[in-house]
Amino acid sequence: MKGKRIPVDGSVNDTLRSVLALLLKATDAVMVPSRIPSKESFAYLLIRDPKLLEAATPLAPVMPVQGARALQSMGRGRGGLPGILCVLRPCEARAAIELFKRNQVDLEDVLLLTIDCPGAFPTRDYLGNPEEFDRRFEEILQGKQDDGLRPDCKSCVGFSLQEVASDVHIGLLRGKPGEVAVVHRSDRGERLLADAGVAGDDGISDWEAGVEKEARVRTGARDSAFQEMKGRAAGVDGFEKLFADCVNCHNCMRVCPICYCRQCFFDSGDSVRLRAEDYFARAQHRGGIRFPGDMMQFHVGRMYHMALSCVACGACEDACPMDVPVSRVFAFVGAGVQEQFGYAPGRSREEAMPMTTFKEDELHAFEDAGGISAPGTTETQSGKSKDQDSEGKVE
Repeated sequence: MKGKRIPVDGSVNDTLRSVLALLLKATDAVMVPSRIPSKESFAYLLIRDPKLLEAATPLAPVMPVQGARALQSMGRGRGGLPGILCVLRPCEARAAIELFKRNQVDLEDVLLLTIDCPGAFPTRDYLGNPEEFDRRFEEILQGKQDDGLRPDCKSCVGFSLQEVASDVHIGLLRGKPGEVAVVHRSDRGERLLADAGVAGDDGISDWEAGVEKEARVRTGARDSAFQEMKGRAAGVDGFEKLFADCVNCHNCMRVCPICYCRQCFFDSGDSVRLRAEDYFARAQHRGGIRFPGDMMQFHVGRMYHMALSCVACGACEDACPMDVPVSRVFAFVGAGVQEQFGYAPGRSREEAMPMTTFKEDELHAFEDAGGISAPGTTETQSGKSKDQDSEGKVE
């Protein structure tokens, strides 16, 4: 792989802003995280004036807003968005591609720019001392380890180019923190870099080696985290204990980019609420019930809807006021479901979602469970397929 090596002038974010200023000349606008006036957090801005890039922080210490969620708010369905360059972390870009497949965001005239992600701090921790966490994050960008990052970030294996279909990627050279590497990932990305004068043919094998090395470390951390979660989530009692502190505020749903429904079933009023006498009857039968109700139904239902597209961004857990390990549970379950279907969310814009397509020859792992026959057949007592004759011809 070849790319353009750019020296870091000042901080890493200073260099990223310089790169974005060049790319802005070749596109209509840039959507990028930026520090809000109070300097206590960050929000996505759509910028057309290069001077406004001074407030941009392409790699922020926190993720108060999931980037795909911000992009979705600009327009739903196909058509309607201008030609923009959207700066996202890899997990955010994968979520944006999943929303694209669901007709929830238009990517026809949008270019996705991803950056090697060192992780993010919990938002609540950051708000307690922004200046201290800004300093610590700058040290992380220079290669220093920090145990204060969110649990999801420490075990994230998709922090760089891994299985994300972005158009342009900026890599942080771990061996040489004084440089970044800019590479194109698509034909559109190649044209953008050429038009902006950022195309290059520099060798970046040291960056690739650094990514592979860090990926091995994070893979080990993820495997350990999944093994721990497997033990904690075992059985109905274990699973319910993980969510025991949930107060059913639905914050996790509201920040998740994959939960895009305008009206959630669990917020739909009378359709999910019992009559008063029904609550009393349940309480009498059980000795007591918790309020708000249907907590486990909410989490299991949400998990069922988005397990195949969960990108383990950690937004849900970051928004939880009770420190419920929501993201770690969903990432664990999602990884298993995605592996079963051979599907990686955000890997390709063209790859169809498994639940919207039918493949006759799949899921053979379930054939031995309860004597289930191969997909597309129904076994009869004679051992023949219901819809085939003795010669194997379809009737």
